[in-house]
Amino acid sequence: MAEHQDKRRKSKRYKVNWQVRLLFANRKIFTARARDVSLGGVGFDFEHQIPVGKEVSLELGPWLNGKQVFIRAKGAISYSMILGNNAGFSFGVKFTMIPRDQFEILCDILKTLDLQQ
Repeated sequence: MAEHQDKRRKSKRYKVNWQVRLLFANRKIFTARARDVSLGGVGFDFEHQIPVGKEVSLELGPWLNGKQVFIRAKGAISYSMILGNNAGFSFGVKFTMIPRDQFEILCDILKTLDLQQ
């Protein structure tokens, strides 16, 4: 998987194609696709607009060793951009809370992605 590095970023970013479930305060659940991830957050595409600053609960669904795992986290929308051709929106989420065991799973997955480069 390709890596994106930006001088403003604290963590290395990886291109992915993961399932993401979004849970909002009103208890509505939506599905989206993650396109990149780092230890600090995740970028995803979604059909509906979400305001910058909005808090969201996430469930990332990557695969590790041939098995899908689920990483639960909370975050805040840090940026929003309209995609071309009425394809929806691109968002960035900065993680605000990940339980330690979930963070360790994310670290293991990112190490695996490092080995694939």
